[in-house]
Amino acid sequence: MAEPTAEHTTVPPVIELAMGDAAKRQVLRSNMALISILAPLVGLAQLPAAITGGNLALAVGFLVFALSMIPLTYAIGRRMVDRARIVLGDGTYTVHGWGRTKRFTVADVDRVVTVDRMAFGMSGATHHLIVLGPTKRLLLLVGQMWDRDQLSTVALDLARRGVPLTPWHQPVTPARLRAFDRRLVPWPQAHPVALGLLVGLGTLLVLVVLFVVLVTIFV
Repeated sequence: MAEPTAEHTTVPPVIELAMGDAAKRQVLRSNMALISILAPLVGLAQLPAAITGGNLALAVGFLVFALSMIPLTYAIGRRMVDRARIVLGDGTYTVHGWGRTKRFTVADVDRVVTVDRMAFGMSGATHHLIVLGPTKRLLLLVGQMWDRDQLSTVALDLARRGVPLTPWHQPVTPARLRAFDRRLVPWPQAHPVALGLLVGLGTLLVLVVLFVVLVTIFV
């Protein structure tokens, strides 16, 4: 009599991708460049009014608070880049990074698009990977954080599981990519100049309304 044999199930290997040291330094450098300029300016802007009002201690305290944002920003940024991970391998994809953790399965994905060269806003042109669901963008991975090999690993894993893969080799703008498929790039990212003008106009209208209200009350 043949002895029963145990069935062995093959567990797919789990792949974990982390940000490289060079990418971490680049992200931290970008964040620190902005806060290092804004924090002193915001703090110093309060000094004239505080000195004129005779409250120098409050002005100095506000300046110290503003400057403390620089090391705080570095600490938060460092924690985020060290935490950033992409975990895949069993048809489930988990991305830990800035903001909340994103999770989806291959069944949620309608298409994956790789872009060789595109710039968002003031950031330099680089490579991107975009994962689309049936009605919206599920994930955007940018080259400032992830290298080409890492993005290729994610794209090819999805493709092996039957997800259509669309490579975009030519340099492209966010607006053109949105024209190809509006799920790829939300309108504000595709038209940052128009968004800025709308925000500026909205701010101006609010200020005008406040001015009219104040004039009505005090005149």
